[in-house]
Amino acid sequence: MLKKLGEGGQGAVYLVEGQRLGRKALKWYNHEQATEEQRKTIQDLVQQGPPSGEAGRRFVWPIDLVYSPRSPQFGYLMDLIDTQRFAELGEVWAKRKPAPTMKALCNISYAVADSYRALHLRGLCYRDISAGNIMFDPIQGDVLICDNDNIGVNNQSEAQVWGTMEYMAPEVVRKEAKPSTDTDLHSLAVLLFQLWIWHHPFHGQMEYDIRSWDLIAKQKIYGQKPIFIFDPNNHENRLPNDPDYDTARRRWEVCPQPLKEKFIQAFTIGLHNPKRRVTEGEWRKLFLELEDCIVPCPHDGAENFWSEKQPDVRCWYCHRPVPVPPKLLLTSTAGKQYIVLNKDTRMKKRHIEPTSHQEQWNEIVGEVVQNPNNPSVWGIRNHTTNSWKATTAAGAVKEIPPQKSVPLQAGLKIQFNPLTQGAIIS
Repeated sequence: MLKKLGEGGQGAVYLVEGQRLGRKALKWYNHEQATEEQRKTIQDLVQQGPPSGEAGRRFVWPIDLVYSPRSPQFGYLMDLIDTQRFAELGEVWAKRKPAPTMKALCNISYAVADSYRALHLRGLCYRDISAGNIMFDPIQGDVLICDNDNIGVNNQSEAQVWGTMEYMAPEVVRKEAKPSTDTDLHSLAVLLFQLWIWHHPFHGQMEYDIRSWDLIAKQKIYGQKPIFIFDPNNHENRLPNDPDYDTARRRWEVCPQPLKEKFIQAFTIGLHNPKRRVTEGEWRKLFLELEDCIVPCPHDGAENFWSEKQPDVRCWYCHRPVPVPPKLLLTSTAGKQYIVLNKDTRMKKRHIEPTSHQEQWNEIVGEVVQNPNNPSVWGIRNHTTNSWKATTAAGAVKEIPPQKSVPLQAGLKIQFNPLTQGAIIS
């Protein structure tokens, strides 16, 4: 044991080193937390291992149980986290780590939803989703999910921890339900809201008017009378007229409309009907779509979002109009989706083969390029091993073999494969 890394309600975390595994982190439980039920939970998690694929690799999963012959206490080993690279949300709010760009925020949000979806598909629930259990790379958007020792079988295994109250579903706060995948969905929505808006969805006028922020007050705000601060029909808990709430107000203003709609669903209908909550799959799909529709401002580089519902883009930072490049409208078995064709846009396998294996989704299949002989002409280069078929607005048909490009022209249609077609729109 080399040194203590941190301490929490359940125990302390130490830096340890062994001959076989090298340097790891050891979580060592306090006496009262070192129960037989907790030991069995850790043993089950070690035996099962994390979910498969990229979604599972984001979990800092228990590697092995650790005992001491001189103590009834125990702990478990896990991988170390690079705290120089990975940040907690609180560090970003305190300006100790950089705030993620919009693109990185889309990646972070997608990764969080994707990993909890993988966990839930295995019949497990997390029970304690919160900003304190998530770390992310604010530059690249990679995510780590920490404190995985309270994961259990949905609606079966008991848990010592029921969550952090400000993230608990209202029915859990009221003790009408135990933690489950349904209550995880509420906690996930709160976490995503905090990532985007830097505020709690229920901290409005009602919380502002409370003078004693005690257990009774928290139970009222989070469980007995939770009201969304941006509820379009109930203004009782609107943000107060106080500068401390300006950040939340401003970030909500620049929040893309499709994301606003999901938050409104999560914290109005989903608040009282667990089966109407936004699912991890819905969040996942939304953040992929948002990432595809980012438009940088030519004046200051700030990232903005284009959407079919809001086609005119005004920069959130400098407030000037932002010219929107051509868009590629894709139609496939997964429905329709847009890609804004910026000068650095890359098409991925998930765009033209939505049913391909998720581990292959990020393979590059096309990219926007300049014509080397005429830099004013832009096109899409084919990076697949198959030819595409392009049809101009005038009806002329042209084959686009691998590593060749097709010029970006309004009305151009591209048949990428038998199931996916794209159309260039201005």
